[in-house]
Amino acid sequence: MKKIAALVLALILAVSVTAAFAEDKPYAGQTLTISTFAFNAELLQKNIYEPFMALTGCTIVADGANNAVRVSKIAEAAEGEYDVVIIGDMFVKQLMAEGKIDTIDASKLTNLGSIYENARAPMGEGYGPAYTFNRLGIVYNPAECPVEIKSFADLWNPELADYIAIPAITNTSGPLFYYGVAAAFGLTPGADDDAIFAKLAELKPNVKSNYTSANNTITMLNQGEICAAVLLDYSYTTAKSANPDYVWVNPAEGLYGGYNMLNVVTGSKNKELAELFIDFYLSYDVQYAEAMDGVDSPVRTDIELDAEHAANFTYGEMVNQLILPDWDFVTENLPAWTERWNETFGVK
Repeated sequence: MKKIAALVLALILAVSVTAAFAEDKPYAGQTLTISTFAFNAELLQKNIYEPFMALTGCTIVADGANNAVRVSKIAEAAEGEYDVVIIGDMFVKQLMAEGKIDTIDASKLTNLGSIYENARAPMGEGYGPAYTFNRLGIVYNPAECPVEIKSFADLWNPELADYIAIPAITNTSGPLFYYGVAAAFGLTPGADDDAIFAKLAELKPNVKSNYTSANNTITMLNQGEICAAVLLDYSYTTAKSANPDYVWVNPAEGLYGGYNMLNVVTGSKNKELAELFIDFYLSYDVQYAEAMDGVDSPVRTDIELDAEHAANFTYGEMVNQLILPDWDFVTENLPAWTERWNETFGVK
């Protein structure tokens, strides 16, 4: 118990590793296997994995891939193969339906009270917190784009033929774009699906890429294969590092957004360590470092960002402006939407 208390205290006090604690590694020999994004892997290693391993003595194995691939891998994995899953909201719902998300003891999360209330248990009490917010927007290169873009509706301009990228419906950003398309034309997902897909069919001549990888999409933008892409905000940092002239657009239709979340995988053999890792992810030092490196927007309410860093993120008052889909409704309708989406754009 003294070891656990020492660890919790270290987390509260800005995760400082004292010399005394460094000699007493309470989780030495344990391996924490994490299913996570492949995006920004080096920064995650620097800001999160290495400090946590130094603090606890454990070994972290990070399995990175896109969301859909990881849902399949976790669903098919033997019990105990994974400990923590770091994934978008829509995919948390899918894993919950598979019985692959375990409940957690929120009383052990010492940092929970320091994050926005709507990030503490987005999928219901007993399930994991969000560690970042995101919003959907449009990134475009004004030097290449023949038109100014201010809204999702602008993507239908015929001058953009074969020159834009949109997310596949199975991406985290896919349903957000679906809602954005509906809003652009005064339609309602579920009630007006035929009309929404008719508008998407009209958009098809402009779509160069119906992407599943944001990294590949940014490469296409950098190479001039496309001039505009519908992306989540955290991708803008990577895009802008290649070309500072890229423009981010908060679409006129509204800020459609969501969360990335931290959860324990059912059957974890290291549940106590997994819960400590989730708490660590919410600590001030980690949240601040990730924001400063342009990885994720913070969910902690006590982190203040300068204008330069805040510009890329869903941060501050913007959190209250987010339009969050009903993920139960999305999960129910996604199979039908996916079939129609693939009929419209093809499977890539």
